Amino acid sequence: MNRIIEDIVPFKGYCEFLLYQSINEAKTVIKNHGMKYTLEVWGNNECTNPVPWTIIRIDDNIHLFFAKDKLFKIYLSNRCDAKLPNGISIGMQLSEALAIDPTLEYDDWEEDYQSPQGYWLEDDLDNGTVMSISVFIKEALDEELFEKYKW
Repeated sequence: MNRIIEDIVPFKGYCEFLLYQSINEAKTVIKNHGMKYTLEVWGNNECTNPVPWTIIRIDDNIHLFFAKDKLFKIYLSNRCDAKLPNGISIGMQLSEALAIDPTLEYDDWEEDYQSPQGYWLEDDLDNGTVMSISVFIKEALDEELFEKYKW
């Protein structure tokens, strides 16, 4: 994919993968770039409103999460060299990321760092680096609103 330096945009997307996009629109992007992917469906029966999620995994470092045919979360990991607009990237020291964004708070339940700016970070406990970055729709900040699936 052709990338610009700041290509992970909270509440918006990653490169040509845009939040609220349909599965078919995402598959068109995948096809246009000759990417390989797998698709799986999670029943999500443990949720209050058990809406199945479809997950598209691309090259083991991009995961696209869909519910009711809308992209609601993009999870980036491993070899992904993208950056957030504030400069946080996968592989950087977590301490540096926390200095860049002091609004990041650790969530014990999810075991990640969450920013009200619209992204989540997972850290690698072995080396103290950022292991993944997730961006999502605004409704994901409010669990009750999110699980109504009216977005």
